[in-house]
Amino acid sequence: MDNEILVKEFGQMPKILKQEKGPLSLLMLKAFDAEMNDYWNLIVSAPAYDNLTLKMALTDLVTICNKHLSKAVLETITRTIILETTDPFVREINQAFKVKNTVKYVYSSVIAGIHLEKAIIFESHPIKRA
Repeated sequence: MDNEILVKEFGQMPKILKQEKGPLSLLMLKAFDAEMNDYWNLIVSAPAYDNLTLKMALTDLVTICNKHLSKAVLETITRTIILETTDPFVREINQAFKVKNTVKYVYSSVIAGIHLEKAIIFESHPIKRA
């Protein structure tokens, strides 16, 4: 799939997720494999998911994605990962990349011990705690 189509469709997801779930700490696509450019891991972190069971959070996120993304885009998502807003990976991504109302491409980086061959970040910033 053309990355332009993928980015265009996923570009609407921060707004949709914020409307449905509230603040969003991280929304990104991480290449599933360096050699497989058409397959992605979807990584999401939001306070609304922090207190849910993983199954409930995943069910909710997948339902939202199924409702708003085309079948062609959905077929490129190999794995969906929900991380707590306190997860070290989320914190390091939020610290390294402040992304809001834009898209950030990341190549060959290591964040919290995780190697990112290729990633597309749609939203990344710390959540202010009350």
